[in-house]
Amino acid sequence: MAQGATLKAFARSRQRPVRREVAPLSRMRLFWDEWIAWRLATRSDRIGAMQKAIANQRSRYEGLEADALRALFAKPLRAEDLMEPTQGAERFCAVLEVFRRETGLRLRDNQIECALRLLSGTCVELRTGEGKTLAAGMAAITAASVGVSVHVVTVNDYLAQRDHELIAPMARFVGVSLAVMQQDDKDDDRRVGYDHDIVYGTNKIVVFDHLRDKREQRTLGDSHRPRQTGQALAIIDEADSVLIDDATVPMILSEPADPPPPVDIYLFRQLVAFADALTEGAERVRDRRGSWRLTTRGLALLQRAASGWRHPLARTSDIIELAETALMARYGFLEGVAYIVQDDEIVMIDQATGRLMPDRKWDYGLQQMVELVAGVPPSNETRTVGQITQQTYFRQYRILSGLTGTAKECRGEFWAIYGLAVWPVAPHAKSQLQGSRLKVFRTEARKWEAVARRAIEVAKTRAVLIGLNDVAESAALQATFARMQREVAVLDALSEAQEAELVARAGIQGTITIATHLAGRGTDISLSEDVKAAGGLHVIIGSVMPSGRLERQLYGRAGRQGDPGSYDTMVSLQDRGLIEGAFSLARRGATWMLRLGAFPARSLSQIQADRDRRSRSMRRQTLLREQDMIKRLGYR
Repeated sequence: MAQGATLKAFARSRQRPVRREVAPLSRMRLFWDEWIAWRLATRSDRIGAMQKAIANQRSRYEGLEADALRALFAKPLRAEDLMEPTQGAERFCAVLEVFRRETGLRLRDNQIECALRLLSGTCVELRTGEGKTLAAGMAAITAASVGVSVHVVTVNDYLAQRDHELIAPMARFVGVSLAVMQQDDKDDDRRVGYDHDIVYGTNKIVVFDHLRDKREQRTLGDSHRPRQTGQALAIIDEADSVLIDDATVPMILSEPADPPPPVDIYLFRQLVAFADALTEGAERVRDRRGSWRLTTRGLALLQRAASGWRHPLARTSDIIELAETALMARYGFLEGVAYIVQDDEIVMIDQATGRLMPDRKWDYGLQQMVELVAGVPPSNETRTVGQITQQTYFRQYRILSGLTGTAKECRGEFWAIYGLAVWPVAPHAKSQLQGSRLKVFRTEARKWEAVARRAIEVAKTRAVLIGLNDVAESAALQATFARMQREVAVLDALSEAQEAELVARAGIQGTITIATHLAGRGTDISLSEDVKAAGGLHVIIGSVMPSGRLERQLYGRAGRQGDPGSYDTMVSLQDRGLIEGAFSLARRGATWMLRLGAFPARSLSQIQADRDRRSRSMRRQTLLREQDMIKRLGYR
């Protein structure tokens, strides 16, 4: 958020929506803020006095009649005064009492602290299972009660609907309006939704609605009626997923165009067949960035092959780039990892969340070649009509805040891009989570065997959650369980529709659930009493995760709210996380150490840190490219 910004009750408006002007960020400024400035920033604790005032007053409201409690919300209070203890404490206490009556839960001190910090424009790190949903709901309702328009943004439709339903009774009591946006809503329903005081929805919905409004404004002019009514306050649930993991590529609004010319399809087929015939090492290799390239021998083969292709580009230098695109389509984007085939169409898998992205397509050429590799009909061209990075969109909110269980690894990036300080809030109970040392196997087959046997053994008395990277790994492990004649539940990109049901059963004794690393994120796994008594949920991290932060998210599913829990980490030297991608000198050294069995945990941590640095660099480049495009073209 803009440093020093305070809450303000801006009127919702489609003609003059409130938004913050976003200044461009230079490469030097980003480097300085990400590596140095966030460490020097003064952390002033502005909410201490408010916490004391709430603690001293909240018991006074427990005996009030319902009408008297409702009357408190009719008392005038300026949004600018909400965070002043002498004026705002009464409003917070009244909201806390509403939560107590409607849910039967007395919000804990750390949840109250979380809500206060959210309204101060902070990214709160609160351990998984500590009640972040209620804390965010308390912040949203309190702000809306003084006229602040609030968007609560989360990672998927299921969580948006669930959180909306949880908060709805309190919102009705207080007298603020509440809406939830879903992917299949009509435009008129969206416009009605944005007219509410509090709007729940996913980051993809709010960003794409913004892009559609911008596009229609350019094409329709004054006759256009926007969907959105401003960007006053955003509370981002699972902030690292939304603001970091999802920010690697820009959000692109596109429209179907003409079918690909037959001559292009002919060329794409030739290129895919050419790529299929190349020998790894001699004719195709990976470069330091992890992309597939032609060797000198491969280039010579391409020159000979292209001489017989009937296409204008076949005898130009562009054919080299197209051939290397075909290599990525054939060897870089694997089914079950980068996409699945559904209803005879390619559906991309979000590499950050493991979820399906039916509204996304690759660039022209790559998309059609992936479809040819997968054996589905090539799709039409698409025309880009608008794009924006998540970084730019969310920086437009006048006040931006977030909460997550895993923020500390991203402190520099949160500060450099969004001006968000990360503030850890202590859990209400000491963790009982216990971990075992890292186990490294020579082959993937041995690892899957060990993971399955460990899961079956633990599940005799407890519940087991196995975390993997993608659908392909999930299928390989399922096959191992099938050979052992053991049934398992699977939560991945192919089973999103059953997410709530699968999560509800995941804490029952004897249940083994396989989940891709972020499928089911934000949902609580409720443990049966016999599972708690036997040691709680056991998590097995069964693959090399892209970062240590994602590992923390996975094993953080166990040991929630002071419950017992444990986790294992099992990887193999054949895991894609070790053998694929860009290899810096540091990563090569760490991989070599891991293969020797020297300091395996430290070596794996260094590999993940290197991958994290490259991901940060990609996000930085995404933002800088967008800023350069805006500067040159004056277009967003």
